[in-house]
Amino acid sequence: MRASLDQTLLFLLAQALVAKAQSCPDIQIFGARETTVSPGFGSAGALIDMIKADHSGATAEAIKYPACGGQSSCGGVQYGDSARQGTEAVAKAVNDFHSRCPDSQIVLVGYSQGGHIMHNAICGGGDSGAGISDTAVPITTSAVAKVKAAILLGDPRYVSGLAYGVGTCTSGGFDARPSGFVCPNAAKVQLYCDAEDPYCCKGNDANHHQQYVRLYGKEALAFVNSKLRASGEAGGSTDDTPPAPSTSNSNGGASVSPSVSIPPQETTTKGSSGGGNGQEQGSNCAALWGQCGGQAWTGATCCSAGTCKQFNQYYSQCLN
Repeated sequence: MRASLDQTLLFLLAQALVAKAQSCPDIQIFGARETTVSPGFGSAGALIDMIKADHSGATAEAIKYPACGGQSSCGGVQYGDSARQGTEAVAKAVNDFHSRCPDSQIVLVGYSQGGHIMHNAICGGGDSGAGISDTAVPITTSAVAKVKAAILLGDPRYVSGLAYGVGTCTSGGFDARPSGFVCPNAAKVQLYCDAEDPYCCKGNDANHHQQYVRLYGKEALAFVNSKLRASGEAGGSTDDTPPAPSTSNSNGGASVSPSVSIPPQETTTKGSSGGGNGQEQGSNCAALWGQCGGQAWTGATCCSAGTCKQFNQYYSQCLN
């Protein structure tokens, strides 16, 4: 009788372990929407869909927070309080998920205020505008290890000089990081901000604030894919990824303004590493649109096609 009971308990335990394993995806994406947008992913959703399309079985979860800036439509919660609640919500969502699924890889995607709270959660550093005095990263060390990439689009915490900044803004947003800020997880992050944007920069074109997935989506996807591949995640081809926004359209379509071109700090030495080691081109080089350099990068450091261009110290990409 006892043997039969023990076998039953073992069987139930095995079933529970199988069920837990089956409920944990290889990749979990957390998305955070912009201010005043209804619950869900908001403008981050388009990039999240692109990532999911490249990684079969990846799942996504929207961060639940006010996403408000004092408007009655979102409950009148002031921006700073909303950002504080959002930062806490990101940390809790990521930490809780990691506790349930310790082997799953994690990607963060945030738009505008959604990028702001993701930025706080992955980089710490405090945030006086949100009433956060603790400078520690609120995501646990073990969970941070599983966060492979964080994409921040139009994030008001942008300031010129960030190692992970991409775009044309040379100033900062309305809740900018202090000059010289160093994120302890900078190699995982890309923050996109252009000079026209009145929220992450000092521009006057509110419509531009909504254009980051159109302008930089494929580039951001390539970054995410490169980080997942570096961690051993299969899939995520970058060979068919279109180039970063160009300044002209030879087919006669609408041109992109020169102000949204690839930032000027990129290097253009063909066949060389983004880290500058001068490796010759060959069969072991990265494909077009693949990553080809950056601090802590251990993959190919030359391009089989295109030119290895450096966006910042952490990321270089093979582009035409």
